[in-house]
Parts: sequence; C-alpha cells; structure tokens
Amino acid sequence: MANLTLSIDDDLLKQSRLYAVQHDTSVNAMVREYLEGLVSKSKDAEQAERAKLVEEMNRQFDALAAKAVKPEGWKWNREEIYEERMAQWDRK
Repeated sequence: MANLTLSIDDDLLKQSRLYAVQHDTSVNAMVREYLEGLVSKSKDAEQAERAKLVEEMNRQFDALAAKAVKPEGWKWNREEIYEERMAQWDRK
C-alpha cells in the first residue's frame, strides 16, 4: 500500500481527528473510504452510460430492422448484395 502526504488546515485536521475518534475510525481510513467512494461512483456512472448507449444502439438497430423487412420467403442473393454495396460506394 502506498503512502500519501496531504497539506491540510490545522483546524480541519483537529476536527477530523475528533470526528474519527467519535466514529471509531481514523482520518486515514476516512480519506481512503472517501476516495474509494469517488472511484466507485465514477465506475458506476461509466457503466450506466455504456448501458444507455447499448440500449440506444439496440433501439436504432430494431428501427432499421423494421424498415428492412423483406417479403416472406425472400432471401438475399449474391447479385443483390453486390448491387447494394456498389450503390453505397457510388454515393461516397
């Protein structure tokens, strides 16, 4: 475990030590728990953002799939796939 040196106001340190004693902990443990909480919240926020992005992508894929419905029994054939790819390249 690494050591960390902080600069802190004397009065704040005294109050922090008093608080730590009253709550049966240490200033060191309070700082460590605070930092762990920050990192945990950050990870949770990132995971929530990723979940929202995945949900949005799935919604868009579903919307595209609904537009691309082909008649029952229809199957892709090589010529049609090639034509669509060439049309995409021509547009670029």
